[in-house]
Amino acid sequence: LIKFDQKEKSTLLGNRKDYWDYFCDCLAKVKGANDGIRFVKSITELRTSLGKGRAFLRYSLVHQRLADTLQQCFMNTKVTSDWYYARSPFLNPKMSSDIVGQLYELTDVQFDLAS
Repeated sequence: LIKFDQKEKSTLLGNRKDYWDYFCDCLAKVKGANDGIRFVKSITELRTSLGKGRAFLRYSLVHQRLADTLQQCFMNTKVTSDWYYARSPFLNPKMSSDIVGQLYELTDVQFDLAS
């Protein structure tokens, strides 16, 4: 779902950007929401954007922050519309609200995922 209708982006060196970079763009200036980003950046074994994105999702699930994180990103419509095409459910207020609502139900589930 996070990759659905995502715009293709790449770095100056040609490396493909992924949803990790989207999270970084959205959450860089949000106090308290960038703990997961700092954690993932501290893992030196992670080299690709996709690997960092997966680690960030695991961190968010373990710390029961995935719904909050995505809600913060969806509220940043400027960055979200820069990263996603118009068909993305993230740009549809009703659909993004439903997604966040469903993710909040996951906060009752305890995840034990390796970082």
